[in-house]
Amino acid sequence: MVKNRRRSAQNRTTDLGRQGRLHLKEEGAVVKDWGGRLPIALTFPNSYYVGMSSLAFQLLYRWLNDERDVVCERIFWHKGAAAAGKPLLSLESGRPADDFDIWAFTISWEMDYFNVIEMLRQAGIPPLSQERLQSSRWDGSPWPLVVAGGPGITMNPEPMAPFFDAVLIGEGEEAVPEFIALCRDAVHEDREALLKTLDRKPGFYVPHLRPSNRDHVDFRPVERLWVRELPEYETQSVLYTPDTEFGGMHLMEIARGCGRGCRFCLAGYVYRPPREQPLETLLGWAEAAKAKGRDRIGLVSAAVSDHTQIDELATELAGMDASISASSMRMDPISVPLIRAMAEGGTQTLTVAPEAGSER
Repeated sequence: MVKNRRRSAQNRTTDLGRQGRLHLKEEGAVVKDWGGRLPIALTFPNSYYVGMSSLAFQLLYRWLNDERDVVCERIFWHKGAAAAGKPLLSLESGRPADDFDIWAFTISWEMDYFNVIEMLRQAGIPPLSQERLQSSRWDGSPWPLVVAGGPGITMNPEPMAPFFDAVLIGEGEEAVPEFIALCRDAVHEDREALLKTLDRKPGFYVPHLRPSNRDHVDFRPVERLWVRELPEYETQSVLYTPDTEFGGMHLMEIARGCGRGCRFCLAGYVYRPPREQPLETLLGWAEAAKAKGRDRIGLVSAAVSDHTQIDELATELAGMDASISASSMRMDPISVPLIRAMAEGGTQTLTVAPEAGSER
């Protein structure tokens, strides 16, 4: 017993040291005092390297911490950590995962489903929602409220429905303030009443309150949430770290959704309809990033070259001496001005997505 406790303490010290090194290299992280605030664990069921490469994960981190009475800290999956008996700790304060009142998973891919279950077990939290509803922690307090969102769950929540108390279907920007308002006090009180309230709100799916029997008298389809006015939100980098795919690059979501309607593409359906950030807004973000020494600008979108002002944007960025990077582009909308501007901005390679073979 003593040996196991000593090993557990050593594991926690080692994990805190590794996480501390990651945290020290970050720019833009938020550290709050826990006093009187609702603690939320923003959880990515994959590595730090992968999670911090996600602009959506960064934006959720900012929106949650923008709420004054919320303390949001990040938790990541670590390969082999559960098997080695290592504790699951938050990045910012090193607190155990089960100290948080809410676990908010953001899921991008189906293969991360397994990591969700592993993380719950690693934290000592019953994986199944019904188990959590029918039991409590050692001190009688309720288990953390476990919720999820992201394209990997929006596309089909059913495989993971037994594990989550609630699922957000669609885009989360407009749901965050209301979700926090509902959970602020109720998360410590009547959990079932809270879930019933969430189930009546647009965008929220509470699996155990929604029987699969379509003859159920109260059956209602879940209304997918989506942002009507994308320019109302700053969809740009808020955190920088060298330990990601994009290093110190400043990422800007220039558009959301895609109007192509390719049958095999998830983004073309989950993020309908297509919406754009205005050229003036994007240039303002780039200028601010440049002023802070961020010369590398990454353009994020399901279809970067489909932005109606992509030529002008690339030309202006090149004129700022910014190095431009973009996700893969379709062949047909790529223009000479766009290629020239990207070359002047230092881009040496361009990934072209032909989508599918055709004799045309």
